[in-house]
Amino acid sequence: MKSLVLAAAFGSTLLTVPAFAQDAPPAPPGRDMFDRLDTNHDGVITKEEFQAEVAARFARLDTNHDGKVSQEERDAARPGGGGGRGMAGDMTLADMQAQAERRFDRIDTNHDGKIDQAERDAMRARMERRGPPPGGSENN
Repeated sequence: MKSLVLAAAFGSTLLTVPAFAQDAPPAPPGRDMFDRLDTNHDGVITKEEFQAEVAARFARLDTNHDGKVSQEERDAARPGGGGGRGMAGDMTLADMQAQAERRFDRIDTNHDGKIDQAERDAMRARMERRGPPPGGSENN
């Protein structure tokens, strides 16, 4: 249950647009999303690591390579296509980075440019108080 809540928390909180969380490759066994984002494995996620994930996600989503991610491209990235939540209209990399910056800053409560274990635990506790994500199940 905790891994489900943590995955949902990082999926909806850390990644740029909640609907894009489903586009992320699954973490290998034993690795959660925090570990995947912590690319240098130093135990913290820096803004640089976070923004690198945003750029990689944008590149995967912008399938026609026009510098924008359309609603159709976002829908196609979701399992089953369509539905879900997120921003309407086209998004540029700058749009996604600005959203990511705001989300990162909400989690980085001591404003040191890193998400450390204490901030990760605090974020997990907030997400657990909120319950499972919409449409989710506690048994998944």
